[in-house]
Amino acid sequence: MSMKVAFFSFGACEGCRYRMVNELSKILSIDGIEIVRELLLGLTSEDEYDIAVVEGALTSLDVEKFKEIRSKAKYVVALGSCAYLGGITTLGYKYGFQAEEYLEKGYKESIPLQQVARVDSYVRGCPASIDELAQVLKEIATLGVLPKYERRFEFEKVSDLVLKDDFLKLDTGKCIVCGRCVEICSRINVHALTQAFRGFRVTVSTPAQLSFLEAGCVRCGLCAAFCPVGAVTYRSDMEAALKAIHSGASVVAEVIALEATAKALGVKVGQVVSLLKQLGASSVKVVDPAGLVANKVGVVPFSMAEERWIKTIYPQASEYLLQRPILNSQNALLITACAARKEDHTPTLTAHELEMLARGSGFVLEDLPEVSVDFQPASRSNLRIAKGPSESAEAIRRFLESPTYTLVVQLCPGGCERGSGIPFKLLNE
Repeated sequence: MSMKVAFFSFGACEGCRYRMVNELSKILSIDGIEIVRELLLGLTSEDEYDIAVVEGALTSLDVEKFKEIRSKAKYVVALGSCAYLGGITTLGYKYGFQAEEYLEKGYKESIPLQQVARVDSYVRGCPASIDELAQVLKEIATLGVLPKYERRFEFEKVSDLVLKDDFLKLDTGKCIVCGRCVEICSRINVHALTQAFRGFRVTVSTPAQLSFLEAGCVRCGLCAAFCPVGAVTYRSDMEAALKAIHSGASVVAEVIALEATAKALGVKVGQVVSLLKQLGASSVKVVDPAGLVANKVGVVPFSMAEERWIKTIYPQASEYLLQRPILNSQNALLITACAARKEDHTPTLTAHELEMLARGSGFVLEDLPEVSVDFQPASRSNLRIAKGPSESAEAIRRFLESPTYTLVVQLCPGGCERGSGIPFKLLNE
């Protein structure tokens, strides 16, 4: 059974649709696709279609029509820059020769499609690439997935140096030598990153270009969190996470990760949980890692990063080390404020990655229902929590003088509330 496709146009020059007609064979060659509406082809069906491909931004007079299209279509694809971003052609009624005429007819603002209703996929560009549109329609019709395609420059600079392992990647071709990663690494007294070479070749590297672990890296992920240009990145689990959640996997989420994501998106925590369920999660369990810490005498590293840090810098405290909190031992998706937890579980999404996933989901986040969050804060009365390298160093020294309680070590400056997995915009506040 074929999927019926209808093309619509609002505030745009119609260049995307004319290009589609000129390259129509690319669309007609897709198995399982039937075009039922495209006025340029003389097809005028308004009643029955599965996929609505919409060109152009929405003026104030188009909003209700688009809502009607959204209600009829199983999938909506935004075609071209105007539909996805509100292109410059929509400004003509404000600044063009016909401004007064447009205003008299009742036109006011013009906005992208997703500000009115959910958009399932998009094809960027001015005009949009018909090859990419054909790929989107093919994947929706044959696989039932919602791809998003965008153009890249064909040329990429070859980097002078790339260091990578299964957790971190340093691409010096993107580095602007701002020194933020070197500074944050020195603040936690690790010094796994430094500046190398001279003159115009100066860049950031590990000492003698050693691997990260050989250079003493504890894999906290802070260098990636504070890099302003993405020259240092930690492992992305976005693809694996989307696959798991679309298949109905359960989700285990740290409460501080959900709170940080909600703050970065400007919505409520319950709406973030609602988004996860809309994407396919079978359940969402909210946890406080402190509640998993055993009530024993000893030092609790909050992740593998703290464990390495203590063993390397304070080996005298190693005999008191307790098990770090393992939040997810089942086949579920973990959402965390700590990028270092990626060592314990796959797939793991940081709050930063969850924010990016939410912004690209196609949902109007403010319109999602706010579901109740079943969460009981853990009692921390029997714990002493040290936040940041300086406080942790002093706390370990005091613990060794009187080892009679539970000490929790959080290496990130400011603690896990400012962890390496927190959305970048919050870390830069």
